[in-house]
Formats: sequence, structure tokens, C-alpha cells
Amino acid sequence: MPRRRLLPLTLLGLLVVLLGGPLLVPHPEAGSSSAREAAGPTGRFERMLGLDVHHEVAGPADAPAVLLHHHFYGNTRTWRHVSGALADDWRTIAFDRPGFGLTERPPRPDWQQTNPYTREASARIGLELLDAHGADQAVVMGASAGGTIALETYAAAPERVRALVLISPAITADVGPSAALRPLLRTAAARRLGPYAVRRRAADVNLERITRSWHDPARATAEDLEAYRAALSVEGWDRGFWEVITAESPPDLRDVLFGIDVPTLVVVGEHDDVISPRLNAKTAKAIPDARFEVLPDCGHTPHEECPEALLEIVTDFLDEV
Repeated sequence: MPRRRLLPLTLLGLLVVLLGGPLLVPHPEAGSSSAREAAGPTGRFERMLGLDVHHEVAGPADAPAVLLHHHFYGNTRTWRHVSGALADDWRTIAFDRPGFGLTERPPRPDWQQTNPYTREASARIGLELLDAHGADQAVVMGASAGGTIALETYAAAPERVRALVLISPAITADVGPSAALRPLLRTAAARRLGPYAVRRRAADVNLERITRSWHDPARATAEDLEAYRAALSVEGWDRGFWEVITAESPPDLRDVLFGIDVPTLVVVGEHDDVISPRLNAKTAKAIPDARFEVLPDCGHTPHEECPEALLEIVTDFLDEV
């Protein structure tokens, strides 16, 4: 076969898979357990944006609030070290962003006017949770993609943000396909096939997978693994994950940084190979009067891998706030 014909045939095959494949591939729902069963005694659910939002609250009801936005693929349980340590003096509110954890993952016909899987929707949910718990303001803390949501929250309602804690924030990119490819992946055919691909790639959760962004994976325990497994047992987890990675273009929040006028802490692991300390140093420099800290011997998610070192810096910052 002439070499010049290989590329067109390859593209044709891709279109056949995307458009016709879903008609041939069975698509059973992944997960069968109830989110409320998996949540346990500390889990709470609040109806927001037309879906049941899973969240956990710790600390005195009259204490100042800290709103926690988890990293991509994370959930409320990945904040357990932070929320537990701060609960003596702060009211911590952690929730599962739609598409992750135990928050409801509605299919498209059930959406109520807005796409619940966008960053803007997650920022709105965080603000509504503050309202639900009587908090006019909060320190907003986010890790990686959660740092993106923290910045979206500030952009939407700066008067509600008392201070920002950004842990290796994603400013100009996130996890998922390129912006050019995402419209194709939003087609009905791709949406049917996509969750099947997600199950093949993400359902096998083990310590190696969850610690790929850690500096020292040997630190991980069975408790770290269990924090991720519960979310993969509920119905529709694969569909929700697919909706998140195709919902919108990657973020570009550089313009937001220059206008921040609240106390801000930017923290990064010394050995972060997802978002380099060099880039995070530039992020901190763009924010007026931001404090920048590097955690030695730590990777991309210090709230999981190095919580003691992270909390020493965070609590010192919160005392100043």
C-alpha cells in the first residue's frame, strides 16, 4: 500500500471508532453502591445546582471558615490530614467537586441549565456551602486543580475570600485532552465510548497509581489508597470523570493573579514534577505580597505526602491572617 494513504486511513479509522464504536461496544454503568452508604457517619449531602453535593465539616460552628478544594482525581478524604489538624481552631469545609468523590454525577438530560462539571460550577458550589454553614468569608485553600477553583472563587466573589492558600496551583493548564480535541470528545458518540475508556484506564487504583506524583511513594499507606477507592464504587463515577475532562478549555488565570489583594500563600513540593517549583515561584511573584514556600523532600500533593511539614507553614500563615 502506498505510504501516503496510511494517514487518511488512520483518520478514517479513528472516526469510525468515535462515531460507530459506541454502537458496537457495550456500556454498562460502573459502580453500584450508594454514595450515602459510602460516605459514612461524617459525610453530609446538600442539594446544590440540582445535584447532591457530598461534603464534610469539622471544627467549631462559630470558628472562622476554611474552604478546601481538592486536586484533580482527589476528594474530601484526601484533605483528612489538613481538616483534622485545623479543626481545633477553624471550621473546615471540604466537598467533592462534581465528577469526583461521592457527589452526584447527573447525566446530561438531568442538568439544570448549567454544566455542573465546569470550574465555575465548582466555585459556585463552594460559595453556596459557605452560605449553608453561615460563613460570610473563608480562607480558600486549593491543591493543584483545586488551586484553579480557589482562584475562580476569588474572581467570582473576592469579598468572600479572607485569604488564599494555593498548593502547587494549576494556573494555565489542567489534566485532560488538548483544547482542540475537546469539542470532538463532547459528541454523543464520544460521550458514550469515553466512560468505557475511563474504566479501562482509571478503575485499577493501587498505591503505585495514586503516588505517581509523590516524591517518596514508600510513604503511602492503605489509608491513602482507601481514600480513592470509595469514590470508584458509586454509580456513574466513570461518566462524571469523562464529563470533567471534556467540559471546557484548560484555564488561563494569569490575569487574576495581579489583582489579588488578600493575604496569599503559595506552597510547592521541592520535587514536584507535575507543576515545577520554578513555575509556582512565578505564580507567587505575580500575586502582590504573596508568600512563597518550598517543602523539601515532597512532591505534588503535600497535603497527602507531607502533611506535617505543610501544616507547619499553613498554620503559621493562618495565625497571621
